Amino acid sequence: MCACWSSRAHTVTDIGFRVDDFAPEGPIRFSFVSPSWEIPYSAEFTDQGLVYSPVGDDALVSVQRTALPAADWINQHKPYLYFAGDRILTPDDRLHAPRTDLPPFDLSLLAPVEWDGVNIQAESMDPERLPHTVQYYMYRYLSEQQHFDVLIDDDGSNEVADLVGITADDKDITITLVHCKYSHEPAPGHRVIDLYEVCGQAARGAKWREYGIEALLRTLYNRAVRWAARNPGKSPYLLGSIDELYRIRERALQLRPHINTVIAQPGLSAAVCSSEQQHLLAGAHSYVKALTKGTFTVYCSP
Repeated sequence: MCACWSSRAHTVTDIGFRVDDFAPEGPIRFSFVSPSWEIPYSAEFTDQGLVYSPVGDDALVSVQRTALPAADWINQHKPYLYFAGDRILTPDDRLHAPRTDLPPFDLSLLAPVEWDGVNIQAESMDPERLPHTVQYYMYRYLSEQQHFDVLIDDDGSNEVADLVGITADDKDITITLVHCKYSHEPAPGHRVIDLYEVCGQAARGAKWREYGIEALLRTLYNRAVRWAARNPGKSPYLLGSIDELYRIRERALQLRPHINTVIAQPGLSAAVCSSEQQHLLAGAHSYVKALTKGTFTVYCSP
């Protein structure tokens, strides 16, 4: 299955979903993002439930040799939407809210670091491995803090995570999903907008525990091949290699899986973390822990 716009087609697995407006009222605004194009969309509640529509020109989705507008496809295959307060809108337009208030976020899960030499408003290290970025800092920092057999740069449309670390021994396989986000301002603070998207990324990443580790490794393998094809002479493997990933894939079904989640947002200040930020983090933490049973760490500024 693939999506095409302006004569550039991409498989649906390479199409990302980016929220463009975090306002508490009005239509939901987001974009479909591919490696070569972006299409703005909106979603509004009607008598027929939540209805998705393109803001301008639409893409075409090819399914079993039949082309149809992307709006038709997404209205037939609605995604789960995650809102503040740990609320979830299901594909059948049912809004689920927690029966009880979430406990306050455990501030001990905040891990302040200094971000020396980092422009906290620059997120992606790109294939050139730009050293002043949030992603590059986390790559070097985590590599020094723990061992990875494989560490992959998966940054891009519909990513599993910005960085994915894999460690395997005779009994266990541990996947570390690192979700990085730039700061909206040059100085750390208590802005809720700095956490909306990265908390959503962490929630989406947790779903891989349900899909299965083998499916996750297969997806990473295929995405790494495409990453290398888009960037001749570069490698998505920051540590390890495609051969090592293949060897781990071969025995993954015999290993006990673990998924750990990391959020990296230097725009968040641990010293002034607001109640609104704590509430958002508490929702992400509750959801991720329920699915993965793994660790949940937030790297931020002091």
